[in-house]
Amino acid sequence: MNAAQIQASGGANNGNKTPTPAQIQNQIQLQAQALVHAHTQAQFAANIYKGDTTAVAPAAPAPAVPAPAARPPPPTVPTSTGPPGPLLPSITPAQLTQQNTLTQKQT
Repeated sequence: MNAAQIQASGGANNGNKTPTPAQIQNQIQLQAQALVHAHTQAQFAANIYKGDTTAVAPAAPAPAVPAPAARPPPPTVPTSTGPPGPLLPSITPAQLTQQNTLTQKQT
């Protein structure tokens, strides 16, 4: 019995009647379906779901994406010889808008 079959059967010594191979296979299929469902729901929540990727028709080419803006400097660490610097880098107005949009989608 492989690891998936042992997990699907509920353990090697669970005190219950030994499941049939068909019951084990059915449990494995149900677990796989649950995993795909959870992954799809997470994609929906993140607004990155692209649909079924097994379609025969080719997808339209993606639009050109501009290069990202330069990153702000890393945060500084306070020193004992002077006042502490900023602990968090500032974000751009566009990043703030995007963050607020994502936060609203989650609530």
